[in-house]
Amino acid sequence: MRTLLLVFALAACDPVHSDAVDALGGEAQGVRRGPLHRPGQPCLVCHDGAIGDPNAFSVAGTVFVNPGDVTPASGASVHLTSSNGAEVRTTTNAAGNFYLTPNEYTPAYPMKVDVQYQGIVVKMTSNVGRDGSCAGCHADPAGPTSPGHVYIPPDGGAP
Repeated sequence: MRTLLLVFALAACDPVHSDAVDALGGEAQGVRRGPLHRPGQPCLVCHDGAIGDPNAFSVAGTVFVNPGDVTPASGASVHLTSSNGAEVRTTTNAAGNFYLTPNEYTPAYPMKVDVQYQGIVVKMTSNVGRDGSCAGCHADPAGPTSPGHVYIPPDGGAP
């Protein structure tokens, strides 16, 4: 029993994980924890399957309508294809968020992604190689280390 308590205590005191969670900042005003919170943030920082709440996600992210703002692409279809051929489609919610649990889908990397929104289909030109959290790479602002958040270009061209 003491060993189990020690394991829980050590897991709760991971300074790297704590720093990553702290870097996310607070919740947006008026938004409570749940499916609509933290759009555009790296979901798997908290939903990593560590001990306790929240539930683990295998893949999660947010789709926005435009590159220059955070208007959510509600109802966008996200299509994921694992390197082993396993496929799944899911739909973004009112915040533009989507998420899948390991019971629903566990990708074999590298993974391909495409998004469809209002008749426009955008295929990600590179493969997802390691992280099911889209904002792990697609962080704001766009720059040398990030393409910026995931969005749907109006002409359907690659973002």
